[in-house]
Amino acid sequence: PSVEPNQDSSEERSIKEHLGEVNTSSEKDMLDERVSQIANLVVTAMKNFCSSEAILNRACLVLHNISLTEEYHTILLWTPNCYQMLEWCLANYRTDRVLQQSAGGTLHRLQSTLSNNETLRTTFGRTLQSRSQTDLERVHREAVLMYEQEQQLGRSRTSRRDEPSRRS
Repeated sequence: PSVEPNQDSSEERSIKEHLGEVNTSSEKDMLDERVSQIANLVVTAMKNFCSSEAILNRACLVLHNISLTEEYHTILLWTPNCYQMLEWCLANYRTDRVLQQSAGGTLHRLQSTLSNNETLRTTFGRTLQSRSQTDLERVHREAVLMYEQEQQLGRSRTSRRDEPSRRS
């Protein structure tokens, strides 16, 4: 029997559908395994390139796409600085409509997840407080170290000026 080139037999369609399901499930499994790593890398890029609107725009889009899958919300919430970076982007890049929509939409989804789960909300709140305290302590240590280095540098300059000049 003649079969038109563009028409698949039911068996061929069945095989293609099955392969499509296999590809879809394996892609989903692969993403499930990597979503935490992806979120961490994205947030790290956001922190390292916080003055690049283009990078932040794309990063917010990636996080937005991840947040479209509800089961990934907890991963985003537990990704260090993810929530804070999204808030920071909203506050600092008000004229970038795409960034505003993607960051705002992601935060809205995460807030919805938090509002529906009291245990998660409480734990997340405590974690934010703990991270904030840790960040403050780190910044304080860095400021003290910089101050001490400036003091030492100032003493070094003063002692060089006070040394008698050596002439040959």
